[in-house]
Order: sequence, then C-alpha cells, then structure tokens
Amino acid sequence: MQLRDYQQRVIDGLFEYFEHNTGNPLLVLPTGAGKSVIIGALCKVILQAWPDQRLMILSHVKELLAQNFGKITAFWPQAPAGLYSAGLRQKRSRDPITVAGIQSVYRKSHLFGWRDLVLIDECHLLSPDSDSMYRTFLEGLKQTNPRLKVVGLTATAYRLKTGMLHEGKDRLFTDIAAEVSLTELLDAGHISPLKSRPSLIQADLTGVAIEGGELNNRQQEAAVDKEELTQAALDEVFSLASDRKSWLVFVAGRTHGEHVEAALLARGITARFVHGDTPDDERDAAHADFKAGKLRALVSLGVHTTGFDAPNIDLLVLLRKTLSPGLYYQILGRGMRLHPGKLNCLVLDYAGNIDYHGPITQLKPPRAAGSRGPRESHERTCLVCPDCRMASPLGTLECADCGRPFTRPERVSHGTEASTAEVMVLEPPPPPDLGEWVRVESVSYHKHAKEGKIPSLRVEYRCGLQTYREWICLQHPPGFARAKAIGWWKRRSGIEPPDHIETALYYADVLRKPFGIRVKQQDKYWEITGYDLTGFTVNGPEAEAGDAAGVEDFIDFSRTY
Repeated sequence: MQLRDYQQRVIDGLFEYFEHNTGNPLLVLPTGAGKSVIIGALCKVILQAWPDQRLMILSHVKELLAQNFGKITAFWPQAPAGLYSAGLRQKRSRDPITVAGIQSVYRKSHLFGWRDLVLIDECHLLSPDSDSMYRTFLEGLKQTNPRLKVVGLTATAYRLKTGMLHEGKDRLFTDIAAEVSLTELLDAGHISPLKSRPSLIQADLTGVAIEGGELNNRQQEAAVDKEELTQAALDEVFSLASDRKSWLVFVAGRTHGEHVEAALLARGITARFVHGDTPDDERDAAHADFKAGKLRALVSLGVHTTGFDAPNIDLLVLLRKTLSPGLYYQILGRGMRLHPGKLNCLVLDYAGNIDYHGPITQLKPPRAAGSRGPRESHERTCLVCPDCRMASPLGTLECADCGRPFTRPERVSHGTEASTAEVMVLEPPPPPDLGEWVRVESVSYHKHAKEGKIPSLRVEYRCGLQTYREWICLQHPPGFARAKAIGWWKRRSGIEPPDHIETALYYADVLRKPFGIRVKQQDKYWEITGYDLTGFTVNGPEAEAGDAAGVEDFIDFSRTY
C-alpha cells in the first residue's frame, strides 16, 4: 500500500518531533485523510527499525478498533498485532502491537506489561479529568515505563469547554507535531466536497438554555420535535434531494428520532433510527443494510459522529443544532468520504448550524471556558448566493454553483483621527444608493454551464459600450433560486417557465426586452438592481422609487426583493 505524500509527511513530522522534544504530541488529520493507514504505516516503520518496541492503539468505539486493526494488517500482513475488546470478543494482551478498547482495559494495565508508545484515536473525546478511563490506564502503564510516549490523533484538536487539547492546565498533550488541512485534501481530490443549501425553514430555538457551552438537550428536542416542522423540512428534502441515495439524518432526542423515522417510512423511505441504547447486533445490522443500499436513511442520535465509515453518504440532514465546532465538524465529516459515482454530499441544515459556525474550511476552535466563544462577536461566517442560496467560504469571488459574482464589502481601515460619526442617529437614514438607470440597446441569452454544476441562463444587456450580465436559475430544483427565476420569466412572457435552459433559449425571442436596467458597481462587478419594462423611467422623467412602484411592470429590487 503506497502512502500519499501528506501521510508520509505526517509520519516524518512525528519522528522529527521526537528527535527534539519530549512531550506528547497531536497529529491533526481531517476526516477522510486515512488516520488508520497512517497508524498502520507508523507501526510497521517503528517495529522494523526497533523490533523490541511495544505499541498500543486505543479507542472507545469498536468500529474504530476493527478499522484500525484491519488497516494495520492490510498495510503489513505479517504485523504482530492483536485485539483486546470485549465488544469484538477478542482478548489478546501480549502482542507487540495491541489494538484495545479503553472500556475493556482501563483497569487492566498490568496485563500489557511494558509499552513504549500509545496512540489514541479520536483523542478529542478524551476527558481532561484525572480519574477518566484513559488517564487511569495511562497512569498504570507509566508505573511500568515512566517514559511512556502518548500520541493523539484527531480531526478536531479542541474541546467545547476547554479549548485546544494541547493548551491549558492538566493537559495530556503538549504540542501539534503534524497537521493536514481540509483545503489541501479538497484541492487534491482526496475527499468529497460538501454542498450546502441554506433552508428557508428553520427551527425556532429562542429560549433554549445553554448549559456547559451546549444547548439543553430536553429543551432543544421540545423546540424541534414538531409535526409541522418535520413535515415542512421533509417536503424540502424531497424537493432538493430526491436523487440522493444515502441519507444521514441527525435528530435532537429519542422521541424526535422516532417521529422522524415514522415520517420517513410514511413517505416510502426505508429508514431506521439508531441511538446510543440500540443493541449492538441491531446497530450493526442497520449499518450493514445502509452501506449495502437496503436502507436509504439512517436517523441518528449520538452514534454516527465518530468511527462510522459509510462513504456512500451523499445527503446530511441536520434537524438539531450544536454549539460545539468539534461536533459540527464530525457531523459534516460523515459526508466527506469518496465513493464511486458520488460527486459531492449535500447538506440541508434546518437548525442554523451553518449560520452559527460558518464553512467547515474556516471553522474556529472554541476558546477555553470563561472567555468569549468564537461566534459571540456575530462575525460574518460565510457568503450565501442571493440567486441559488449556495453557501461559500468568505473570500470566494463567485458562487461555485451558479457562477454569480460575489460583491466584496468595502474595506474599512483604522484612521489616525477620531471618528466624526454619531454614536446614535435619531434622524431617518438617507435612502440607499441603488445605482443608476441605463438604456438597454439589445439583449442576448446564453447557456452558462460548468462541469458538475447545474446550468443557468446567462442574460447579457448591451448598454452603449458596456455589457451587464445576470444569471437566471431556471433549471435549478425548487427553492429560492428557481422561484426567483420563475418570477423573472413570467414578467417577460406569457409562456410557462421552462425547466431546461435549452427550452428557454428556444423561446428567448418572445421575451420582453427591458427599456432600461438599474445598475450599481460593487467593487469590480456590476449588480443589476432593477428593471424598467415600460419605458417609464428611461423614456420619461427620472422616477423616484415610490412613484415607480405604482407601475405594474416596473421591477424595483429595493421593494420587491
């Protein structure tokens, strides 16, 4: 098995760290980076160079134990490795490499003798408490080898309450030895991109208490477990994601999950609700059926955020909210694995997670308890396309889905003089600058298509020496962009709005040409802020917005959009 460049870089970084440091480092690797492969390669390199070394790989999830053991033996078929896990019905403790479940071993450190290195997978779930299972086990091993080394592997090197894992009092980990960014894996095509559609349907979580940095479970479930909300959300899921084959739905509580499962089954979707108390055999059967395509939807409560490897997931439905950036990342990470025929994973969020945390590529870790959280400043976290509602990272120049250019907010710099602005303005603010009217000489229509994206109708208005463009999303699925495109078409034609761009181009010659458009420059792009289909503004005296609003075919974005 050949390592990828970044996987080899991580292993080299760990050895370089130990050449110059004596702490317990972290390896930070995004979901889909191949942590199990790195673990397998690291074990092989260490034991081939130093055959007397004895290693342990710890985790708390049996699926991760089986996955790590399988990758070690796949990467190195002759690996002297054994499993110790009650859940996997194996208890081998004397192998040079032992893959163990912490629940099975934390009181049995004496069985494993001398150990030189312990690797902890998904180490962000390790409790900082001194009496935790991991701490208890590690202290037992240190009684035999006081110089024991501990390495943590995680995609999210922080906890909600205490911040970064290698910072703060009583921390186990001391440094980050190597890190791979999510952007690097996306650019290299090693993980599947996520595609979001912010919904107009949102749960009202006003009044839900925050306890320990997270929403109160009982109150949140009461807020989201409503029949009308569930049905409205599923209506949109069916309209936007009817072609998606493998759905993972996150719910807020046991009763909520049962109701969502029943609603999916009533609509003919094969679905199963899995939660923390689901018996192991039933959970394993549900996972097997889901991966095999026998189940279209898994409804999840607290069991599919770590260690669940189902690359076929192409739809994530968030019917609950989390304030934890780590949990948010782990939820979205379920959709980032590659799978044959899978172009991306669609994320439908009905609880405000994307608005709260922003794009996953710009995720901010929490600060330690007692300091302000990452979103308390109400900073803008993402750009949402006004046409198709696609969410994109800050700094993006154009919508990756429909191609509409994003306008950049005016940069504000600090001056050397005190501001003369009033701290409170009691007079009405001046009317917004919506741009200027220009006469339209000709209009042309074109198909705008990018590989892997839904095509749109590109409209070009020739106005003297200048050409202005807009993108009409007639072929998009039902939603904001499609509704806006239908309104655009109906104001210009008595023909039923088409569903395909080719049909729109066929009938383009019957579309009413505006006499003028109102345009405003935003940075280096021009935005169309209004239309005049009557000649009222550009052929007659300049109209105020209030006067123009009385003309039926005068379209003013400042009033109707």
